Amino acid sequence: MKEILTFNLSTISSTASRMNLDAWDRSLDAFDKQEYHKSFKEFLNYLNPEFQRKYGNSKGTEFNIPHGSIIVNIKLENEQIKITAPFLSIPEKNAIPLLRQVSGLNFNNLNLAQIVLNDGKLHFEYSCPVELINPWKIYYIFDEICFTGDKYDDEFVTKFGAERIYEPNITPYDTNTVDAVYDTLQLSIKECLENVKFFETDRKYGYAWNIIATTLYKISYYAHPQGQLLNDLNKAIYEHNREDIPLPEVVARGKDFAQKLAAIPKDKLAEDLYYVETFIPPKRRSSLENIQQNFKKTYEDVSSAIQNEDYLYVCVMITFKFYEMYYYNNLQDDINALVIDAMQRASAQRTDVAAPILYKAMDKIMNGDLTVISDFSDYAAQISEGIKKMMSSFFKK
Repeated sequence: MKEILTFNLSTISSTASRMNLDAWDRSLDAFDKQEYHKSFKEFLNYLNPEFQRKYGNSKGTEFNIPHGSIIVNIKLENEQIKITAPFLSIPEKNAIPLLRQVSGLNFNNLNLAQIVLNDGKLHFEYSCPVELINPWKIYYIFDEICFTGDKYDDEFVTKFGAERIYEPNITPYDTNTVDAVYDTLQLSIKECLENVKFFETDRKYGYAWNIIATTLYKISYYAHPQGQLLNDLNKAIYEHNREDIPLPEVVARGKDFAQKLAAIPKDKLAEDLYYVETFIPPKRRSSLENIQQNFKKTYEDVSSAIQNEDYLYVCVMITFKFYEMYYYNNLQDDINALVIDAMQRASAQRTDVAAPILYKAMDKIMNGDLTVISDFSDYAAQISEGIKKMMSSFFKK
């Protein structure tokens, strides 16, 4: 592997969290004062200040908030909160296996809300007195409903022929964006398989594992797929992180999934490429402290590697950690800008050129300096003599 993977700027310009932490504090304070209706409204403001205006009634007692392919209906009446979310209509065929799967969700995935069957239709339901809607608790209830509903409706429609009760309001990617996603997917998988083959030849399965993982994270970062494609991608990432299977087999399975992705026709791919609003964020809100903590071990390793001029290791590990960061976080704009700047500069470059660029970006994050790098020449004075010579040669070109 002489060059690092190509970087492609995400189809979504910003994934920064819209959560309002001040509203969360106000929600907790109102709950402690037994102002339960106010607490709930501030809870909604914490998630998104637009929710009450867009999805609530004039009295602030009823809300119908979409989340992906389901909609969450909330009523505050008679000092009770009632939550329902339409899920699926039972098909004539495959009803029994579908109901078995739903029973499994009730026992294994849901702790407070439950899926109930009425007149051939499945709904999520939960209710309790308003004095029990502690913000921590109510967040958990909404999270399990939204995650379970938005994930399994696509799966059950695909596997059992169930029908959605609620048709989501989506905005499909335009034709140019679909074309770009398809082309980028093909390029990403081509680069992935070529580099995996390179590492497998020398039985360097650790590097091969990282290349596959990075590619899966990259596809998530770049394309932001929805529907069953998102479910399949998440499952592949989960399987790729298993430690109970020999590493060569994990790599082989990862390659198989990548090849299946590349074989998806463009029109089929387009079905799962769209924008849709969410109620409970599927990713956590980023913070500099959490990212620094997650980067700590890698930063120590690559700091040693760059001193030893092991540029390949630096590039593979930092690229992996950057894409992993996007996969698990709604990333704040300042870190996003810094990482994008470095990834664009390093894209498809030789590893000896890309390594100091990527390392400098991680170094700045670890030191809390989130200004975008515009000139790397001053960095040459801070690293080893070998890097200094390489940088001097690079800037003369």
